[in-house]
Amino acid sequence: MNLLPVLSSVSPGGGGGDAPELRPGLNEQDITPGIEGFLFTALVVVLLIVVVRDLAKRTRRMKYRAELEDEAAGQEPEFPGEITEAEISAAQQRSRVAAAEARFGPTPVADPTPTDTDPEQTPPPR
Repeated sequence: MNLLPVLSSVSPGGGGGDAPELRPGLNEQDITPGIEGFLFTALVVVLLIVVVRDLAKRTRRMKYRAELEDEAAGQEPEFPGEITEAEISAAQQRSRVAAAEARFGPTPVADPTPTDTDPEQTPPPR
């Protein structure tokens, strides 16, 4: 059994037939938003455009002020999207190392000066 024709005939306007009749005493203008709804929607759109433009203007102004402050301080201005190396303190670095050691175990320390007498420490020839 195909339910699509049954469901489309039940929902108003879904069957493609005639529009349902209005109750007696109702006009089409009584149930539509009319000119007031259109004007309210237009007002909301205009206000949204004004707010977005103001936000863009303020963001641009903040960016320019930050650039001027950087230039006055003798620093190179940073731009959004520019990749810069992160600066962390010694305490942050120690906590990172401690967290890594707690998770993965202590880091192995390699001998910086291999001797030629021990064949296990010399790399194999290529």
